[in-house]
Amino acid sequence: MLWYKAWLETRSRFLTSLATLTVFCAVFVHHAQGILRPEWTPAYNRLLYIAQQYIVVLWILAVVLLGMGGIVREKATGASLLTLSLPVSRALLLGVRVGVGVLEAIILAVVPWTAIFLVSSHAGMPILVSQVGFYVLLLVAGGLVYFAMAILVSCLVEGEYTAPAMAFGVVFLTIIAFDAWLRPLNLWRLITGDFYIDRHTYLLSAHFPWLGALACLFVSAVMLLVSVKVVQRREF
Repeated sequence: MLWYKAWLETRSRFLTSLATLTVFCAVFVHHAQGILRPEWTPAYNRLLYIAQQYIVVLWILAVVLLGMGGIVREKATGASLLTLSLPVSRALLLGVRVGVGVLEAIILAVVPWTAIFLVSSHAGMPILVSQVGFYVLLLVAGGLVYFAMAILVSCLVEGEYTAPAMAFGVVFLTIIAFDAWLRPLNLWRLITGDFYIDRHTYLLSAHFPWLGALACLFVSAVMLLVSVKVVQRREF
């Protein structure tokens, strides 16, 4: 029941985001193939790198929206009493919501790149599965920080519009701040693959940045644990 409730809460946002990402990627790559030749491998690899930039923008917008909601928002709309009357803990309610959101975030990363892979293969310009996997892992491992941040904001801030506005503001400010003063730790450049792209072949390096990915997952886990503590102590 809890999983179904969490799914119903995010279903429209998820399906809209999935359709937008998938259609955009398929059309973008298909259109670009019309002006490229099969022997232009570096140019096509660069196209895929550019596609990742667009995917990252849309994906972050989507996962921030998926992170909105929960019992704090329900309190603002007067619907939290029913949820809180269920014989489950607040931690479990939040945990299920996070679980559904993480699964949706992974699907939002995998399906668009699957569409790109299929369109490329159909056009006779196949791409390496390892490159697709690299891009997807970068997006999920690094990008979950934004999802966890959205969950934390939704647990701290009431209001249907205030929480998303604050979350998007945090995303925007962190991108600017890290690029200006902490470029080696820039999460955006990690997710897009900018740190690992070969500027001659436009292929990602052979070694996946496991340390950076694990650091991102650790930060995400910390923010989610803080979110649990906030919800447990909050007055409803």
